[in-house]
Amino acid sequence: MLLVMTSLVRRLRKLEAQLCFSSPDRPRETLRVVVSSVCTPANLETSTCKRMLRGNGLLTEVVQLDGSDEWLSKEELDRFVTSFRVQILGSGSAAW
Repeated sequence: MLLVMTSLVRRLRKLEAQLCFSSPDRPRETLRVVVSSVCTPANLETSTCKRMLRGNGLLTEVVQLDGSDEWLSKEELDRFVTSFRVQILGSGSAAW
């Protein structure tokens, strides 16, 4: 029974490493690109975000703000971005 459990734990850890689940001791690499305009505060109701987890473990986030991010705090921007689902791409996808 112990051998089976050890094997399962090892397989789960390998799967987690391949999917690159983040943890406090191993954060996921993230590339966030924020596109915004100037002069007006960002309207999050009309702004969009696309989040993609690539096969190499890189989380890419493309944020298109309707307005400027100048009036947004980091916490507000993070909360907005994390409200969008992550699209998981295949392992053969190219990173940019």
